[in-house]
Amino acid sequence: MPQDHPTVVMFHVGRCGSTVVAEMLDRHAEVTWDGEVFEPKVRARIGLEHLAPEAFLRERVAASAPVYGFEVKYLPSHHQRILGLDLDDLLELTDRVGVSHYITLHRHNFLRRVVSGAVGRERKRWHRASGEHVPETLVRIDPRSVPFGPRQPLLDVFEEMKAGEAELKTALADRSALHLTYEEDVSVDPAKAYVAVCEFIGIGPEDVRPRLDRTGSESLQSMISNYEEISDLLSGTEYAWMLE
Repeated sequence: MPQDHPTVVMFHVGRCGSTVVAEMLDRHAEVTWDGEVFEPKVRARIGLEHLAPEAFLRERVAASAPVYGFEVKYLPSHHQRILGLDLDDLLELTDRVGVSHYITLHRHNFLRRVVSGAVGRERKRWHRASGEHVPETLVRIDPRSVPFGPRQPLLDVFEEMKAGEAELKTALADRSALHLTYEEDVSVDPAKAYVAVCEFIGIGPEDVRPRLDRTGSESLQSMISNYEEISDLLSGTEYAWMLE
């Protein structure tokens, strides 16, 4: 695919600011952004749910010049499980459909990511509009059974995210890649990530402001009903700092 017609994929684990950045990119005049296309509901919304993932992507790339972007939850518990592909096979798929630019978006604080997911399930909504008031939500994190693809222990979830991030960065070493994090590039001002992506793919950023706000900025003590249990579990591990 010509360099002036890039195809872009964003790899992430969810609850890391991907939606606010993607929503901003989709409002850019030169960008079509489809979101998590390996989720059946996304392809159904677009109207091509009858197509297999590769055929779907080829159809969208052909119809969405000059820039086409989509997202993949790349961990074994997420789209790798849905597609029956490991990371190498997944990257072969993205290569085949002409992906020229790879973006990773990670969240350093795995516990905050898990809590954000629990809050979304409790509220039955995953995002809030900019300036919208949402009451604080108290959730219980079951340390033995966290919904993360299949249910699994909390520390296993952390290990999967840690190993997955390292494996992905190694796999992308020879590809054109931009590495972003929620804490450094999204949480304070998502426009920072938006501008970085625009510059990475070679388009001028437009004056686009975020329409979504953070869903949970309270202290973890005020959000987790069994905070002491989680604190005891993480105490003495490499993840203890995530309680701060």
